[in-house]
Amino acid sequence: MRFAAGLVGVVVAASLLLGSAVAAADGSDDQAAAGQVPWTRSIVCPVLYTHEVVNQALLRRFLAGLLAAGYQPTTLASVNAVMSGSADSPRGCIVLTFDDGLLSQYLNALPVLTDMSIPAVFFALPGFNDGVHRYMGTAELQAMANAGLEVEAHTCNHPNLPRLARLNLSAFFAEVQDCKGILEGITGRSVDYLAYPYGAYDLTVLDAVSRAGYRAGFTTRMSAVLSYSAPYALPRIHYDLGEPPASVLRRIRAAGG
Repeated sequence: MRFAAGLVGVVVAASLLLGSAVAAADGSDDQAAAGQVPWTRSIVCPVLYTHEVVNQALLRRFLAGLLAAGYQPTTLASVNAVMSGSADSPRGCIVLTFDDGLLSQYLNALPVLTDMSIPAVFFALPGFNDGVHRYMGTAELQAMANAGLEVEAHTCNHPNLPRLARLNLSAFFAEVQDCKGILEGITGRSVDYLAYPYGAYDLTVLDAVSRAGYRAGFTTRMSAVLSYSAPYALPRIHYDLGEPPASVLRRIRAAGG
C-alpha cells in the first residue's frame, strides 16, 4: 500500500510537471483549457497592493490623491469583462488590492471604502495566524464580501509556492485548490483570483492555478499593463500608505499607468 501510494504521487507529480513544461510560460493557453472565455484584450490598468492599514486618515488621504489625479478604482470583475471583450475599458482604470487579510484592513479600510463608495480586492489567508499580526476571521471576511468588496485567495499559509511544490506536492495542491474552496465556503462567492505569496511562481504553479479554476494570478512584478496573453502572471505595483500620494503616483506612471 505504501509503495502504491508513493507511485501514485510520482505519477501525479510527473503529470503536473509535464503539463507545466508544455504550457506557455505565462499560462496564456490555460484559460480556454479551464473552460473559461479567454481574454482577448490587454489594458492599461495599474493594480496596486499594500498590507497593513494603520489608520483611516492615511487611507482617505491616499484615495483622495488617486481620485484627484484622475484615477477611478474598479473591480476585477470589470477588468475581466474588458479583457474578455465584453465591455469598454473605463477611464482612469486602477484596482486597489490588500494582501494577507489583516484585521487592520477590516477595521480601517472597510469604513473608508464604504464611505467613499470605492471598490477594492482583499487577498485573504483563511484561518491563518502567525502569532505576530492580527488577521480577519470568518465574520470579518463575510462582512467584507457582504459589503460588495472582492475577497480573493492568497493561499492558506502564505508559502513560497514553487518551493513547496518541490518539497511537498500534496501540501502545494492544498494551498492552491483547497484554500480556494475554504474561502468560497466562507464568503458564499466564487473565488477567481490568486495573489502569489512573495510574488513567487514558476511553470508548475501556473499550471496548477489554471487547473484549479482560477481566472488569473497576480505577481509582484511592477507594470501597469495587464496582458491578455499572461493571465496567470499579472503585475502589481506596491505602495505604502505612509508614503506621500505623489510618490505613489510617480511609481504608477513610471510603470506605464
